[in-house]
Amino acid sequence: MVCHARSASLSARRRRLHNLRGAPLPPLAVLDLNKPAEREAHEFLRRATSKRDRLWRLLDMRRQASTLLCVVRWVYPEDDAKPFSLAEVSLTETAVCWRYYATAGAARAEMEQRCADALQPDTSA
Repeated sequence: MVCHARSASLSARRRRLHNLRGAPLPPLAVLDLNKPAEREAHEFLRRATSKRDRLWRLLDMRRQASTLLCVVRWVYPEDDAKPFSLAEVSLTETAVCWRYYATAGAARAEMEQRCADALQPDTSA
């Protein structure tokens, strides 16, 4: 029986690649999977982006209060001129809605605008 021990030292090439990785990125959204609605949203997103039953390709995501804002590209778009969407996945009930966009940049801009608006204090009173 042949047993191969891993090298105790890294080659110069692997050391460079290891150093280039950098720190891990922060999560785009944090869900509490102990809450049934948030667990359902998580499972929905896993199904919608899985290789087997893919609806979307997820490009970006943010949490805004009780909603997940997801920039997605449809795998089979209804309109080839607008293959991108900003999808809103509810974290309190079983609900998803979306708007179509021509570019990923337009969908991302709308998501960023909504997130920025949520941070603004309400001065209308």
